[in-house]
Amino acid sequence: MNDISLRINSEPLDSLPRFVIKMNGTEYFFDTIPDSINPNWIEKIEVLKSENQKYIYGNGNGIVLIYPKKRYFKQISLFPGTITNTKEQVDKHTLDSIYIKALNSRFDLLLSSGQKFIEPNEQTERIKNNFDNSVYRFYSSNELFEYAYRNGKTLRLYRIGHKQISNDTIDINFGSLTLTVKKGIFLKKGLHFRKANYTLDCGGTNGYSSDFRFAYNRESEKWEIVSGRFKLTE
Repeated sequence: MNDISLRINSEPLDSLPRFVIKMNGTEYFFDTIPDSINPNWIEKIEVLKSENQKYIYGNGNGIVLIYPKKRYFKQISLFPGTITNTKEQVDKHTLDSIYIKALNSRFDLLLSSGQKFIEPNEQTERIKNNFDNSVYRFYSSNELFEYAYRNGKTLRLYRIGHKQISNDTIDINFGSLTLTVKKGIFLKKGLHFRKANYTLDCGGTNGYSSDFRFAYNRESEKWEIVSGRFKLTE
């Protein structure tokens, strides 16, 4: 393509946009454009300008999305040492603090009546001691079974999970599910005396939208909620 040109300058890296090459549903992150890429291999370039769009990829200086032509995918993927996905896993301590902030920001749950039972997983097991005097209840699977059995044999749970978008951006999402329990004699896959069924509530089909999007603010050195369905409007 004759109307595309790539220019690399000597500006400090922390003042430049982030470059993202998108191929076959995979995103590859770069601080600068790899000089091995021929401009004629590029189908289109998209510049993200709005604050919400920029924070999707965790860079407040802007994002440049590069879409190569399909017939050049193989050549680009074979560049030695240039095409690697640089997204690193966020450490557990940071992730714990993000989960805690997300739970403390669900004011619709905090201010409504009744206890809110959280589905147990590795993440919630680590943070449960931060909610001793909260509406949230962090029970083990056995404790949830017995509680549900004593209280109508059904119990609503909240599932919380995360999706790491980039090194600087993490989505936190909530889901609701219903636990139904029974006691008796059950022979499926061996002999059992109790049975637990989990039914995930339908979340609709309007496309992906995070409940909370966290982005790392380099100036304050803190993770902040920048968007999401449950983010309070300012």
